[in-house]
Amino acid sequence: MLMADGLNTDVLNGGRPWSTRRLSSFLVAGVALVAACVLAWLGYDRYRVHHLWQEAQESIRNHDPRSAMASLDQFTARKPRDLDGLFLAARTARRLGKFPEAKRYLAAYEDQGGSKDKVRLERDLMLVQQGLIGDTDKRLRATVGPDHPEVTLVLEALARGYMQAERWADARQACALWRAVDGGAPWAWLLGGRVCERMVQMDQALEFYAKALELAPDDRDARVAFARLQLRQKNPVNAKPHLQWVLERFPDDEEALLGLAECLAAEANGPQAGELVDKVLALNPQSNLAMGLKGKILLEGGDGAAAEPYLRKAWLAESADVEALHGLVRALRIQGKGSEAAELEKKLETLQRDLKRLNELMRLIGPQTPDLGPCLEAAEIALRVGRTEQGLNLLEDALRRNGDHRPVHALLAKYYRGIGRLDLANVQQGLADKP
Repeated sequence: MLMADGLNTDVLNGGRPWSTRRLSSFLVAGVALVAACVLAWLGYDRYRVHHLWQEAQESIRNHDPRSAMASLDQFTARKPRDLDGLFLAARTARRLGKFPEAKRYLAAYEDQGGSKDKVRLERDLMLVQQGLIGDTDKRLRATVGPDHPEVTLVLEALARGYMQAERWADARQACALWRAVDGGAPWAWLLGGRVCERMVQMDQALEFYAKALELAPDDRDARVAFARLQLRQKNPVNAKPHLQWVLERFPDDEEALLGLAECLAAEANGPQAGELVDKVLALNPQSNLAMGLKGKILLEGGDGAAAEPYLRKAWLAESADVEALHGLVRALRIQGKGSEAAELEKKLETLQRDLKRLNELMRLIGPQTPDLGPCLEAAEIALRVGRTEQGLNLLEDALRRNGDHRPVHALLAKYYRGIGRLDLANVQQGLADKP
């Protein structure tokens, strides 16, 4: 009952107002709800962390380091001091060629007290994989035998490093050993195919790419490599579905865009092919491949004047690009520029002869070949046609095999004089003239 002043009689009897009791109940319920939510969130977070780790492990087992890396980035963000997570993230980033990330994760692993032996091995593999081989490969091959738990990772890094250094015979041997140890590793076949392709062993390269694709049908690199070789062998019909598959998942993939543009150009669908090339040039205005293909498409449309600047840029940027130079000659002839076309046609014939001989020599260079003649001649041709990195790598390989070789030093002296590095030229000439 209410009194005149409106107070609840429960207050006069020493009780609490009904509204206060309800507020207290709400507060208790609210605290309980918040606590339940916190516990649920903590439980979900633990579940999510565990799930991310399981995803990463499963991706590694399925030879899918890209998916593993995505899971590991999230895992380490939630557990930044987890040693296993940091180390696996460092290793996976290194395998993917993401060296800054690999170094960051490895440094964090070391700071948390990780294994010094694991750190030392990863640093060796990181150097080797970047082509900074020195004597590290000899040490690795001497200490990591076929039964070593890390043998496949070592062989993978060696294969990639030898390819980076253009030591193709050594790369082929590393890939063969890798396949012998783990025939189910898709990248052992994929990298082996790249080596075969560079050594102009196209049938075997295609066989290796097909095997890689069979083992890893969702691997972007396997799809692109298989399609690229199909295009080189003038089979755009076989290449097209693989390139479309890649672009459905990675719409801005430059290599796939250019490959599909080639397929469309082969179907006489120049306008659509040109749109794809323009997209690549918008993403990467300095793409030599895109400029060359743009010129080729315009040339097939009969517009030599529009094609000329693209083809000229592509050839000047890559002087060993036979297709760009051949297209430029055609574009000049269409415009009636016969004098320059004739001059460049002579260069084209010389270039084709040189590259044919270079391919022949590359097949002769094995990892244990004692004769330095093929290596030296191949280096001389590579430097002459503008494949500078390949030429220098071949000369470095020759010195590695022989220790000291005057003709190699003489060729290095000639190269350094040509680029105006007289200090280095004098050093090399001194070694060449040494009795």
